[in-house]
Amino acid sequence: MNRRRELLRLLCLLPLLLATGGCGAFYQAPEVRIVDLRLTGLGITSGTAELEVEVDNPNRFALEVRRLEYLIEVSDGRAGSNGEARWDTLAVGVEPDTVRVAGRSAETVTLRIPFRYQALGVAFRSWLEGGDIPYRVVGEVRASGPVGTRDLPFRSEGSFTP
Repeated sequence: MNRRRELLRLLCLLPLLLATGGCGAFYQAPEVRIVDLRLTGLGITSGTAELEVEVDNPNRFALEVRRLEYLIEVSDGRAGSNGEARWDTLAVGVEPDTVRVAGRSAETVTLRIPFRYQALGVAFRSWLEGGDIPYRVVGEVRASGPVGTRDLPFRSEGSFTP
């Protein structure tokens, strides 16, 4: 008798568990693009900059981005020994401020980042040779939506002209 009750409870809860667990699969990771870069400070071996990134929410519902972890790399467009582009780390960091991004819209977020001159040299060389700077941004967004909070990985590549 107890086994039947437990089985009946499980069968009743199964659709609910599947529905709420499956909703996480409907979250789409935001797209993150670099919009602008401004130098704000220079030191002996490094500096600081304000980097504007656009966070594009492809979902139908609003997301609250509660944390943005990122790795930003730049390339001079030249191939390394393996034939692939060489990338140098420009910045690694975490933005803890909350940003609300409405469904199917974008918001611009300003990140204050420290950077190494070596990576800035790669970016500058690329800009001089081609007029733009190839970049890639890899990271994870902690986002809250209608079904709870999820960690959504993202990866974006492109180029921008300062």
